[in-house]
Amino acid sequence: MGAAIPHLVLLGDSTIDNKFYVLKGELAIIDQLTAKAHARGWKATSVAVDGHSISHIATQLTKIPEDATHLFISIGGNDALAYMQRLNTSVKNLGEGLIVMDEIKKEFEEEYVAMLKHVSERQIPTVVCTMYRPNFDNPNQKRMSEPALSALNDVIITEATKLGLPVIDFKTIFNDPLDYANAIEPAAQGGRKIVENMIYVMDNHQFAKKICAIYARVDE
Repeated sequence: MGAAIPHLVLLGDSTIDNKFYVLKGELAIIDQLTAKAHARGWKATSVAVDGHSISHIATQLTKIPEDATHLFISIGGNDALAYMQRLNTSVKNLGEGLIVMDEIKKEFEEEYVAMLKHVSERQIPTVVCTMYRPNFDNPNQKRMSEPALSALNDVIITEATKLGLPVIDFKTIFNDPLDYANAIEPAAQGGRKIVENMIYVMDNHQFAKKICAIYARVDE
């Protein structure tokens, strides 16, 4: 028998399920991916849901097609937003502030590790994604969020490394304000970058070797 037809399945939150945020007449991520997949004789499906958090991935896994061959997971943004109010916690010194950040990181890590355990049980080649930086208008809000986001992205990369999963580094490929539909959602341009990186991983990553590699193709 020949190899199975690649069937790419997207799981996650509005970073992947951005159909409500692209401008009229522009294509959401799943539509862009479906077009490129069909041109290659592949399939593409999304079970991602705007507003979902890490804990919802277990439910999304129950909805993936039986012939799924590759999973692409982008999750954690809503969890990060929930943590943001804790960045305003009053502390006596920088050291105490780092302790607060470490507590947040450990909570995120616990959720993310549990999620990947559910995913690994499916034994389907999987790609995970870092979270891009929010495009906040408030400069102080942006400065507070970036080190916190780096700590959470460190969890994603570390856990992917342990399991030998490839990573698409959204925080690098989102390098233009036009990538964003608003402060936190991808516009059609950002979606195009995401899809291009997904196709590149499919073309170049050796999933059978189970080695972590980080991918970030950016516009020249």
